[in-house]
Amino acid sequence: MRIKFFGFKVPLSVLLLSGISIFLLALLSLQKTSTPLNFAIKKSLLTNTVKNSSSSASLATTSATPAKESQKAEIYTPQINGRELRVPILLYHYIGNNPNPKDIARDALSISPDKFTAQMKYLHDNGYNTITLDSLYPALMNGGSLPPKPVIVTVDDGYEDFYYNAYQILRQYGIHATVFIPTGLMNQGYYLTWAQIKEMAGSGLITYGAHSVHHYNLPSLSISSLDSELTESKKVLQDELGVPINFMAYPGGASSNLVVAEVQKAGYLGAVGTWASKMQSEGTIYNMPRIKVSGSIDLAAFANLL
Repeated sequence: MRIKFFGFKVPLSVLLLSGISIFLLALLSLQKTSTPLNFAIKKSLLTNTVKNSSSSASLATTSATPAKESQKAEIYTPQINGRELRVPILLYHYIGNNPNPKDIARDALSISPDKFTAQMKYLHDNGYNTITLDSLYPALMNGGSLPPKPVIVTVDDGYEDFYYNAYQILRQYGIHATVFIPTGLMNQGYYLTWAQIKEMAGSGLITYGAHSVHHYNLPSLSISSLDSELTESKKVLQDELGVPINFMAYPGGASSNLVVAEVQKAGYLGAVGTWASKMQSEGTIYNMPRIKVSGSIDLAAFANLL
């Protein structure tokens, strides 16, 4: 059977085959044209997804990082200058045997009650006078007098073993100590209770200083968080004890120029760090050196620290 097509008689079978071929060619052409478009769209969507994901990650990192770039101040390096006084400030943490020998960090910060007893007895028997930071301040800044052989005993973190072990030993020898309290951690099992803190304050042998609220690394905090850690810890201690809190200890000894400025702004008269020296000075009043007392030293080595 033939069909007239553009003036020519063409077999129906040929015409059908030609139509199918043209249709297939058109379809193939469309597919070739649409493939790059679809790929371009998919690539664009993928790129946008990656960017959004990256942006979200960046935001998450920013919100999880307390310190802004501008707040990463130069680490504060104290320099002994101005009026100087030889007043060793001893630094303790745990006064008790380490219940977990695998806890190396605690082991390095612990001293046994027996050794602590021997050390406090040594101070008592050898004429050392344990003073407070409030006594040191006017002597250092205004030229006031101090008793002979002054020494300051400090204990960081407010662990409960201070009450059960150290406090009894200090009372036995009439030794004064300053305890630096991270206020937000008290009443939590391993730490002192406020009732214990107040009881010891009433003895006249124990004074307190601030140690932030949560024992954070202060240079890593934003200014608002830093100010909160400094002002809230001071306020809570003053409210609980009814006395001025004039000094604080940097958690881990970490400080910076910015941190020191905020400590001054918060109303502290001074602060203690963890770098070692027996000399106190006007220039180091906001980062006074302390001598860490290791649990591994014997009594002769302890005497050399003074």
